[in-house]
Amino acid sequence: DQLLWSSAEFNYLRLGDGFVQSSSIMPQKRNPVALEHARAIGSKALGQALAIVTSVHNTPFGDIVDTEDDLQPLVFAMFRDAMRTVRLVAAAMRTAEFDAPRLEARAGDGWTTLTELADTLVRDHGLPFQAAHAIAGRLIVARPEHPSQPLAELLAEVSGDVLGVPIRYSGEELAAILSPRHFVNVRRTWGGPAPEETARAAAASRARLEADEKWRQQATEALRAAEKSLGERSAAL
Repeated sequence: DQLLWSSAEFNYLRLGDGFVQSSSIMPQKRNPVALEHARAIGSKALGQALAIVTSVHNTPFGDIVDTEDDLQPLVFAMFRDAMRTVRLVAAAMRTAEFDAPRLEARAGDGWTTLTELADTLVRDHGLPFQAAHAIAGRLIVARPEHPSQPLAELLAEVSGDVLGVPIRYSGEELAAILSPRHFVNVRRTWGGPAPEETARAAAASRARLEADEKWRQQATEALRAAEKSLGERSAAL
């Protein structure tokens, strides 16, 4: 997605100069090579993970050595390439510039928020979703046929056809219902895109990351202490 966003056709994302490369034939072109390499390296790490699973899938229980020499390099290479991918993307993202106004404007194109109209009809008027879906669907069909008619009037007509009684919203209310910002803000369910929910999820992820980092540090220190103790005891023999 980020590679697509970096293209001239979308132009949502611009990486810093250190993470792009000029085309060999078109000097004006900014190829986001950091993301291209990250995609390949990440896929390589995944391939190595699958190779590890395949290598041991038919290994029987017992005192055997058939997978040790060939398996361990795959394990180390998998972690190395996975970390390379994360570091490369993280470094590129520190320089990234996102065109938020352009993203928000495009988010409202193509009736992408029409589901929220159906959801609003369910919440505000207690309609079955099937009926609300039918009203929203008729609205989008009728719009090209009556491009100059106010959308609120058109909604009243199609809802009247479906229900027998028109549902009326003002033009301002309908614009708010269909706005991308409202579409995001109203979805506060677990895992939803509303800012308060994404902030909660980000905080939970940060807490988990801090706990994992603390465990990693403790485990690393314990291994170093064990290695030192082993060396001292070996030297004492």
